[in-house]
Amino acid sequence: MNVRHEGELLVVEEDGRMLGSLRRETDGVVLELKDPREGVALALLRAATAYDDQVAQELEEGSFGSVHLQTDDQGAVVKLVERLVPRVLTSRETVVSPARNGWIAVYDENAERDPDKLRALGRELSSASAHVTITIGVEYARIVHLVAMERGRLMDEYVSVPSLRNVAPGDAIALRANPTVLSRLTGADPGRVRSVARTAESPDELPPADELLADVAAALGIEGAELRFDQARELAGAVVVEHA
Repeated sequence: MNVRHEGELLVVEEDGRMLGSLRRETDGVVLELKDPREGVALALLRAATAYDDQVAQELEEGSFGSVHLQTDDQGAVVKLVERLVPRVLTSRETVVSPARNGWIAVYDENAERDPDKLRALGRELSSASAHVTITIGVEYARIVHLVAMERGRLMDEYVSVPSLRNVAPGDAIALRANPTVLSRLTGADPGRVRSVARTAESPDELPPADELLADVAAALGIEGAELRFDQARELAGAVVVEHA
C-alpha cells in the first residue's frame, strides 16, 4: 500500500486503486474507507502521525531567539546567568556575548527553540537586573516576536502576525510595536521603528521572518539577534556558562 497527500487529504492506494482517505477536522480526523481491512486504517493513521512529527520538528527548528540586556558589564551578566538559568531551564550551556553597541546578548540552548522558555528567561533576567531587556526572536519560522521589559515590568510587545496569537481584536492591537516606548528604552529613531516593525494578517504579507528580525533588531541598535546558539558560541569574547 502507498500513502500520499492529495490536497488536504491523505490517500492510501494499492495497485492503482484507492482504498481510503483521511482528512483532518478541528476535533480530530475522519477516515473514509472503501476497503474495510484494518491495515488500511492503520496505514493512514501511521502516515498522519509521521507527518505531524515531521511538521512539529520543522516548526521547532524554525524557532530561535535571544535576550539582550542594555549594559556593557559582561561579568555581571555572566553571574546573573549562572544564578538564574538553573531556576527556570534545564540547559547544559548558556552563551553570554561581549558588549556590542551597549548591549549584551544571552543565548540559551534550551530556550532558543521554545518561545515560552525564551520569554521566561528574559523575564527572569529583567526582574533580577536594573537593565532594559529585549527578548527577540523568530517563532516557528513565521513570526517575529519582541518583548521589551524594564526591571521586570512589561513595557512593550511586538508580534508580526498578531492573528496567529488567537487573541481578541483589542489585544491584537496591543501586540503592535510602540515606537515611542521603544525609542525611550533603546534610543532608536521612532520613525525607523515604525517603518520596520510591521504587522500583517499573514506571514506571506511580510518579508521572511529572518529578514524582518534583522531589520527590527537593527532599528533598535541590537547586534546578534540573527544568531542561533551554536553560532553565538563561536563569537570572539563570548563566555560559555556551563550548568551542572
